[in-house]
Amino acid sequence: MNNVERARCIIENFNKNYRPQGCCCIVPVNGGGSGMTPTLQIGTVTTGEPGTPAAASITGTAPNFILNLTIPQGPTGPTGPAGATGVTGPIGPEGPIGATGATGATGDTGATGATGATGATGPAPELSIGTVTTVGPDEDAAVTIDGSDGVYTLSFDIPQGATGATGATGGAGG
Repeated sequence: MNNVERARCIIENFNKNYRPQGCCCIVPVNGGGSGMTPTLQIGTVTTGEPGTPAAASITGTAPNFILNLTIPQGPTGPTGPAGATGVTGPIGPEGPIGATGATGATGDTGATGATGATGATGPAPELSIGTVTTVGPDEDAAVTIDGSDGVYTLSFDIPQGATGATGATGGAGG
């Protein structure tokens, strides 16, 4: 029931409850019996906050009255059943590119590819000997290579051998 229908009900109740018995059209106003037929029009119909009381006021002067009503909003009703699925709307514009995700797990090793063609023979390297150093008998041997682009110098650290056993005494000289 909307607010206008509620207002009509209130007017009908007003007319039923406040007309004197036996009289169908004259309502005394403010204690006076002028004999004029009053008119009652709907003025404002306002929806009040839920839980507040309904209110009514009558304004105007005899015989023309205006009924102003405040009717509180009712409580929220139960949720109705779900409606039918609507038609699919148009596709929207493409969104921005998102952040890069985490790196996935390493995949299985693939099959070995075919052997490639043999390359051209490159130039022979140029090797030269740099330094050869004798190091103590308790030190490790070492070789270093210096150079680049096919030109290299080799340097060696070679440990001294251990002292050998004393030899046999030689014969007399003569």
